[in-house]
Amino acid sequence: MFIINIEESPLRNRRYRIFLINGNHIDIGFKHCNYYIDNANKKERNLFYKILDKEQKHLIMTCKPSQLLYETFILNGYSTDLIKNINFYNQEFFPLKNEIIKENI
Repeated sequence: MFIINIEESPLRNRRYRIFLINGNHIDIGFKHCNYYIDNANKKERNLFYKILDKEQKHLIMTCKPSQLLYETFILNGYSTDLIKNINFYNQEFFPLKNEIIKENI
């Protein structure tokens, strides 16, 4: 689902809340976990993928919208910049849409 906004999550244990074009939202990322966006540590990002079980990997590979899919692309994406990762995700899955996310939180 196309992401239209991101902000800090109001939930105690989550970092971000992403808002989807259909009006739904999903809270992603644990507050006390390190992700690639935090320190650009490729070893930690690779460890994230290694600890996934077969079902979780399948969920990512099928690109089914889920908390895990968004965490993979946004928090452990190719960049340490949230906005770049969101725009990359949106362009990969929705190439005909314009970049809606322009500002960092």
